[in-house]
Amino acid sequence: MNDQHEHSLDCTPDGDGPCDQAHDAYRRLATWTAPDSGYVLASGGFSADARRHYRTYVTAWLQWCQRGDAPVDPYTCDRALIAVWISDQYADAPLTTRAAIVSAVTSFYEHLLQLRVADGVDAHLTRATLAGAPVSGDPKRTGLRGDGPRWLMQAADRLTGRDALRDRAICYLLLNGHFGHEKIRPGTLLAMDLDDGRHHGTHTTWRIHPKNASATAAITITISRDAARALDAYTGRQTDGTHTPDPAQGRVTNPARGTFPDRGALFTAAGNRARGARLARSDSIQRIIRSVVASHEELDTLTADFIAATPPPAGTGGERKAAATA
Repeated sequence: MNDQHEHSLDCTPDGDGPCDQAHDAYRRLATWTAPDSGYVLASGGFSADARRHYRTYVTAWLQWCQRGDAPVDPYTCDRALIAVWISDQYADAPLTTRAAIVSAVTSFYEHLLQLRVADGVDAHLTRATLAGAPVSGDPKRTGLRGDGPRWLMQAADRLTGRDALRDRAICYLLLNGHFGHEKIRPGTLLAMDLDDGRHHGTHTTWRIHPKNASATAAITITISRDAARALDAYTGRQTDGTHTPDPAQGRVTNPARGTFPDRGALFTAAGNRARGARLARSDSIQRIIRSVVASHEELDTLTADFIAATPPPAGTGGERKAAATA
């Protein structure tokens, strides 16, 4: 590895001065996150804010590699060292912050592995594991484990009152990864539109806008059968594909903002009410989850992001087994 130095966030791939002594990874990072870079994330986009945050986090990681009496070559290190760095530098940070940092660094390594310049890095260490490491035995850092998903579903199924169908649908969507499909984060839920869902007979798909992607980027994901059924109940979906939601369930529409019973924003919070009026002003995904979790005797304080990180049951390899056997 090249000589140590304090790398600047303003360095460019062809920078002068100290950058001439920088590890090549800095140049790769600068090229990857440059405004005119053609590189994208797996989601198909790379927004300006994401580029800035990713560059900041990865630079902090590379600087940490160079410190101490035994500097680490980021091209050959075991990727598990990222977990040590997270624990060393960000132990007191919220799980969502640690997850964002891990996402940036692991995305950078995915890029390096594609370039075949970091073959010594473990390509199979998951982001969820890194975000919670090195205390991987602590389920509160790596998503619900054991009976946790079943307890959350029990709590969701017990809901009553005006917003019961809405809150149940949110819980089941956050468990989409546990059901064997793509993880859906809280911010993604708030960007979902009813008219982006498609029923294909045997399964349901939804077009979503991934976090950190450009405004026009979208991908299609599979919604679990359980979540699809909860969404159908919430939206009042009929067998002919139309929607007739029960007014008593509190599913508010706002024609003035383009939100109708059969199209428009699916869930909305105070921060993005311009898209519609699905949630009351005082509501948020986090508040809903806190209320649901507090109703179950076996669950402790959890966040929506933490629930979204829940992995599938070990050994299933796909759609989850029945809740009774989870």
